[in-house]
Amino acid sequence: MTKELQKNQIELAELERENAWKEMAKQVAHEIKNPLTPLKLSVQQLIATFRDKSDKFDSVENLSSIATEFSRFAKMPSLKLESVNLLHVLKDTLNLFSEERIDFKLNSEVENAVIETDVNQFRRMIINLIRNSIQAEATEVIIQVKSVDNNFVLLFSDNGRGISGKNKDKIFEPSFTTKKKGMGIGLKLIKRFLEGINGNIILLETSENGTTFKITIPKFVKS
Repeated sequence: MTKELQKNQIELAELERENAWKEMAKQVAHEIKNPLTPLKLSVQQLIATFRDKSDKFDSVENLSSIATEFSRFAKMPSLKLESVNLLHVLKDTLNLFSEERIDFKLNSEVENAVIETDVNQFRRMIINLIRNSIQAEATEVIIQVKSVDNNFVLLFSDNGRGISGKNKDKIFEPSFTTKKKGMGIGLKLIKRFLEGINGNIILLETSENGTTFKITIPKFVKS
């Protein structure tokens, strides 16, 4: 279990670094492509520049190539969707932290909570939330699963240090972090992943006594 936890943490760290680069890639691609428009006013001008062996031609083409590569790199990996019982995935993921000094409680009002999701990314989401709780010095994490209309609702609560009032509205922003060694994209990745499966996450409440996130995911309906 320890090896599996370490493996998942390494994979998560790699994903976070990769997505940090992707965020930057999007911004760089945007910044590069904007000034390219006036530079490439007409085909005739480019042809004339090439014939004159001007350095500007190579510069423009190099910038265009860089922008294209950044744009390709910035594309998010496609989701590998499958129908799963999220309770099974939750239990398996919590077992990875059996040697941590933290108590977990999983309470569900349903026995089957079938959703359509990317299992690996769902697992990484839970690992990321648990890591945040551990870093907030939590000693207990409670996950409640409820059935609400056409959705399953997960309430993820811990008793760690809460999020300060000035930071509550920033936690889902890219690159925002209060950690010395963090890149601030964990919650941003979670939010983006959930939006990819038509779900969402909100900060329900936070105080010096702990924090609760509300995660909503659509129920899987056979077509």
